[in-house]
Amino acid sequence: MPISVLIADDSVLPMALEAAWMDELPLARRTQIARWPSARARHRSLIASRLLREGLRQFGHRGAVLSSLHYTAHGRPALDLPVDFSISHCEGRVVCAVSTDGPIGVDVEAIGALTADDFPRYLNDGERAWAGRDPRRFLSVWTRKEAVAKAAGADSLARLRDIDTRPAGEGAAFAGQVWQTPALEMGSAHVAHLALRDRHAPWRATQVSRTWLERDLCIDRP
Repeated sequence: MPISVLIADDSVLPMALEAAWMDELPLARRTQIARWPSARARHRSLIASRLLREGLRQFGHRGAVLSSLHYTAHGRPALDLPVDFSISHCEGRVVCAVSTDGPIGVDVEAIGALTADDFPRYLNDGERAWAGRDPRRFLSVWTRKEAVAKAAGADSLARLRDIDTRPAGEGAAFAGQVWQTPALEMGSAHVAHLALRDRHAPWRATQVSRTWLERDLCIDRP
């Protein structure tokens, strides 16, 4: 299974657990998380880091797997390992996708009142017509665009309009490349999509519990 997608519920972390999880992270990640003014946002970022550790473990990377974590010029996190990964979080959900089969992107959003009319700069005419005033449809377009931008290593906001989600099927076109953008099952309150190059690449989505996240992931197990 070359692509693993791990999903967790958003939750409030006790202060002791927040501190312990922060201490386990490399300086670059701690610094990035500390910039979030909201405690809830910091907790989502910490949960995302735990999901990333678990995803790397699934592909045989154990121990201090996040020690090489750094940020690209576009602010995207990366590792000096033969994997690509993408993380996304919003109110209620945290998602991490890890791939050994090329670039990967993921985006999740909570459905609210926003529609395509609120973001005319970033959607093309066809996307706005399809989304109409339906918040779920708007976020279906938006999360596909964000996932592709992440997978392609692009500046997401600057290039979102250049990502065309109109091609038939689950594809999205960007810079001469067609990306596959399958939907993730998120329930009625959220929308999420992956972005990957190979339509035939198998992937698996797993819901991860808080208890699972709190255990010591560095310990090998069968």
